[in-house]
Amino acid sequence: MINNAHWHRFRANVLLFFNRRAQAMEALEAVLAIDDADAATKNTLGVYYGETGNFAFAEKHFRSALRNEPDNANTLFNLGFIQQKQNAHTEAISTFDAAIGINPGLDRAWFGRGMSRVALGHQDQAIRDFEQAAKLQPMNPHALLELGMQYHAANNPAKVAEVIRKLREFDPKATKQLMQATQTTMEAKN
Repeated sequence: MINNAHWHRFRANVLLFFNRRAQAMEALEAVLAIDDADAATKNTLGVYYGETGNFAFAEKHFRSALRNEPDNANTLFNLGFIQQKQNAHTEAISTFDAAIGINPGLDRAWFGRGMSRVALGHQDQAIRDFEQAAKLQPMNPHALLELGMQYHAANNPAKVAEVIRKLREFDPKATKQLMQATQTTMEAKN
């Protein structure tokens, strides 16, 4: 067996190219056995385990990566996302706060924090987060859709219409989804 981290990274990339993810992850685990300070490999493994639903392993790898690179906003975002998946929304908000503190331009962190705030019933704060995410990435249909939904929940039809107009410029599917959701809810109130 070759005991070289570079070889195992190369092998993992080839396996990923051929969509052999499980074997690629084994190669990346071999990298960590040789070089435990490789934060990029830990992040890749964290993403993989998160995608496969193994949130405990994902969290373990993201936390380990943060011990090597504590100021990595992307790793903090990934950890916050995994915390959300585990319904640990208070912890996720703190983690997204840390990511935003390091990189205020990370729109995903604003969006993630907004989603956790929605889950905890903090609508006004969620609206501010979605507004910031949409400001940072004006063509993000997910941020705009959630923003429109929260405006609707706050009974602000003028803001919902504004979001619909913006979405209509580039994402008809999200526009239709927001229009249907708000119309259905409005019909239920009448």
